[in-house]
Amino acid sequence: MKIRFFPLLILAIAPGVVHALGLGKIQLESALNEPFRARIELLTATADDLNSLNVALADEAAFQHAGIPREFVLNKLSFTVKESEAGPDYILVTSAEPIREPFLNFLVEVSWSKGRLYREYTVLLDPPKYISEQ
Repeated sequence: MKIRFFPLLILAIAPGVVHALGLGKIQLESALNEPFRARIELLTATADDLNSLNVALADEAAFQHAGIPREFVLNKLSFTVKESEAGPDYILVTSAEPIREPFLNFLVEVSWSKGRLYREYTVLLDPPKYISEQ
């Protein structure tokens, strides 16, 4: 009899889980040897979530736990939450200095009043396209 009630319990809990904050894909807006610029879409973020949201590069312990090397170049990255009238809210990831590494693999830590999550992102920075004059 306990097994019959289990699906009902899951259905009762599921609506609360559906509205949890999430992170979408990363959209790269820069190239190799340029200051880094990318957007990470915030999924199902409420106004309360945004008010208490903190985003940062994860600490060394989190990187070790995930099995990802925490390269020094990642310290150049800054994370800013941006609210958007025209589309979904997002996290803007930037660097003041050009990034000369063609490949970045990093772990983002997001915490807010209702929880915390980590997400790994990998980006390949292609060289900017040069137009050859003939």
